[in-house]
Amino acid sequence: MKLLVIIAHGSRLESSNKEIQNLAEKLIINNIDDNLKITYAFLELCEPTIYKSIKNEIVNGCNEIEVFPYFLAAGKHVKDDIPKEIDKLKEEYPDIKFKILPHLGSCKEIVPLIFSQLQDKE
Repeated sequence: MKLLVIIAHGSRLESSNKEIQNLAEKLIINNIDDNLKITYAFLELCEPTIYKSIKNEIVNGCNEIEVFPYFLAAGKHVKDDIPKEIDKLKEEYPDIKFKILPHLGSCKEIVPLIFSQLQDKE
């Protein structure tokens, strides 16, 4: 079973964290792949942590993990912190396949998405 993990920063504002949970729920609802589970995790400040979220899904049968850094820029969290968290899991679970996907801000679809927000929504 494959797992997609949306990784966000985490916030002290519960409403901000709820946005990530809601995004994951929308992805789950729209998922048409029976072999794909979707969840979310936070890098810091709140739960579930990356480690806890992924470990829980490994215990439940996921053996291929892809993480999507939900970050606009490739700063320290994207370049260092997330890979370090995944490296810890790789050491603990050497038989599990891990892949870090490109971060949100690097996706080519972000440019038309931003322009689409300028269009008249009437």
